[in-house]
Amino acid sequence: MEVVEALMQAGFTKHESMLYVTLCREGELTGYEASKITGIPRSNAYLGLAGLSDKGGAYKINGETVKYAAVDTVELVENLKRKFSQVMKVIEEEIPQVNKSKDTFVTINGNVQILNKMKNLINQAQYRVYISISSDQLEFVMDELNCAKERGLKVVIITSSNVQLVGMICYTAQKQYGSVRLITDSSNVLTGQLNDPNPTSLFSTNINMVDLIKDSLTNEIKLMDIDKKMQIVEVPT
Repeated sequence: MEVVEALMQAGFTKHESMLYVTLCREGELTGYEASKITGIPRSNAYLGLAGLSDKGGAYKINGETVKYAAVDTVELVENLKRKFSQVMKVIEEEIPQVNKSKDTFVTINGNVQILNKMKNLINQAQYRVYISISSDQLEFVMDELNCAKERGLKVVIITSSNVQLVGMICYTAQKQYGSVRLITDSSNVLTGQLNDPNPTSLFSTNINMVDLIKDSLTNEIKLMDIDKKMQIVEVPT
């Protein structure tokens, strides 16, 4: 994600985002100067600078000629954190949850949405996490798995490379790249594909679905244990 896109995600328009980056790079500028540097039409540049100032991204410096200066990036980030913290608090506390769905099957599309769901499930787990995933993609949720371990949860990983992670139970198996299965607290399951052209996963709290995937992972672990024992060769005396 580029910085202009990131600023737009934070609530600035494209012109405001471009102007903020330009002010950071160039220092204090008039609307005319900002227009000339960015290529934004002059009227739009003046509107963009005014909007940027109203949203806390720039200071308006009154003088013989009005100029604008960028708010320090660290300060801007802290302001945005406070703003979105307040927004998230209202959303979390005020949206009604009376008709919260249970025992459902939900299709989740897109890598970002699937990864967000995986991370949320791991972060919300209270007792145990079982995950089957290729080693190339394990790093996507490694921070969340480490946090789960630090919280005292049982963390079991089945992955395609021989990894040894302190405080976690790790198994090595052939894993298809993109295939993922995740169970938390024996009550939530997510299974599907990552990084496909059309990545799709299924999430459910249905007990039959949870038991099905749980049994699948348990059998996979048993087969690995059997295979490991069969590889032990006795040395003749």
